[in-house]
Amino acid sequence: MGVIRRAALESQRFYPVRLLAEHACQKLRSKDYVSEILAVHNFVCARTRYMRDPRTVELVQAPYLVVEQIVAGEVPNNDCDDTAALEAALHLSTGCEVRIVTVAFRHMFYNGQRQYSHVFCQAREPRSGAWITCDPVAGTDTDGMLRRVVAAKVWPVA
Repeated sequence: MGVIRRAALESQRFYPVRLLAEHACQKLRSKDYVSEILAVHNFVCARTRYMRDPRTVELVQAPYLVVEQIVAGEVPNNDCDDTAALEAALHLSTGCEVRIVTVAFRHMFYNGQRQYSHVFCQAREPRSGAWITCDPVAGTDTDGMLRRVVAAKVWPVA
């Protein structure tokens, strides 16, 4: 999980990441934080597509490189950890507090360690303190996906 958090923290400093977040939020009223979070999320959903990692490799793409692809007019192929890192970097660049959440849908263990199979980003709305789940992989059924979770672990990004 450290790789995803580190990638998001480093990428928030990349100016094109901030510019992309600004572009996603350009038509919103100032200080409409819920709409900013949703606009960034919807922007990511509209401009990336899900694709699994190579069969025996856990590939994590740096968010600033994914942003370069989007700016170039390409549609990046990301799995859940790439998308979580991208959304976290974009939200961090707008001043949001974010966290990464890993979840398990089955009770699977290896050497006594729980095996998590999915990861996503949550952004905190500053006025209410509510955490908003940003998970393009879940599609339109985020609530349905969350109901299937049997275990979760939260990783603050700071």
